[in-house]
Amino acid sequence: MIRHLDPALPPPAIVATLEAPVRQLVLAVRSLYQGSWEDCAEDIRRRRAGRPYLFRLELGLDDELAWIHRFITYESARGESLAALPLENLR
Repeated sequence: MIRHLDPALPPPAIVATLEAPVRQLVLAVRSLYQGSWEDCAEDIRRRRAGRPYLFRLELGLDDELAWIHRFITYESARGESLAALPLENLR
């Protein structure tokens, strides 16, 4: 599994290399959190802490928060949002 997202690569190239559960995370952020990684991360932290949360994501990932951190870092370096890609790139 990919551990580093190369900011030299455009978003479609990055998404094409991701495994299905990770692409599902990008799609969930786009659909459920209006593209906000921070909102998704907060929701996951709240669920893990036993506090009220909005959505229960069952993606089969070891650590969604680590992936979210990678995506935030990549998007900051690129100045482009992965969640803004056309839906056909995310499936």
